[in-house]
Amino acid sequence: MSRITFLDNATEGKNNWWRYLITIILTWGTPVVILTIIFLLLSKFNPIKILSILSQPIALIVLVGISDILSLIFLYIGVRYIHERKFISLINTDFKFSWRRILKGFGIWFGILILGLIITLLLTPINLNVTFNSQPFLTLLIISLIVFPIQASFEELFFRGYLMQGIGLRSKYPIIPLITTSIIFALLHFPNGGNTVTSVDIVIQALILGLTLGIITLGENRLETAMGVHIANNIFVALIVNTPNGGLGNIPSILTDNSPPNILSDIPIIALYALILLAIIFWGKKENIIRIFKSNTNKTY
Repeated sequence: MSRITFLDNATEGKNNWWRYLITIILTWGTPVVILTIIFLLLSKFNPIKILSILSQPIALIVLVGISDILSLIFLYIGVRYIHERKFISLINTDFKFSWRRILKGFGIWFGILILGLIITLLLTPINLNVTFNSQPFLTLLIISLIVFPIQASFEELFFRGYLMQGIGLRSKYPIIPLITTSIIFALLHFPNGGNTVTSVDIVIQALILGLTLGIITLGENRLETAMGVHIANNIFVALIVNTPNGGLGNIPSILTDNSPPNILSDIPIIALYALILLAIIFWGKKENIIRIFKSNTNKTY
């Protein structure tokens, strides 16, 4: 099978450029406006207390969750009523959601990260500090299990679903939407770093992860496995090993990595993990990856 039918799902609806513009503005802009109005109203009562609460890392995670829920709602509105498409067309081609694939992606990637952590602890344990504290960790655990599946799912639906399918309409080569969406996804992570070096490190790692998630999506013609991988990645970073300068701040993870970012070591490691992930998922199915680099034959749009 040489055709990537996942990209063809966009042909189901209406795809004028202005429909994409409106949907993107609604998805990303409306939550910012709504939350800003709410904060302005709340700040009239007790601005100092509001700022104090928002300065807490866990409160920021909750805020991210609320923002992504709003974004998900407006993405649905855009796809369903502006593009006049079925929302599940962002996810797969058979219109049957697969929880099994989400669990598969989650389990494989989480397992790779845990194995990598064990090797790291054996080789360089001095870089990791145990920061586990049962009470705050329980709070972080509950919030993370609610927020990060929503956050990661929304980002996959938007970048690897909506945006990749939309750009795919303009190119017969699947690698074009793959690279384009991965670059956009990576650049949006730049503010997560506490300094320039950390930001560059995070962007490159996000680029590798974005390319990997895109390859999985195009190779399987569906999004669920990539969603599972993304959820596992975010939960691991929040609960297992946190980096204070990595965007989440000083949250009560089990371990905290206080070592400075090292692009020369961080990038090869994440690239190796990504290759292992792809090898496991596409073992004996290399043709599914090869077709990503070929023309999407018999293109009808």
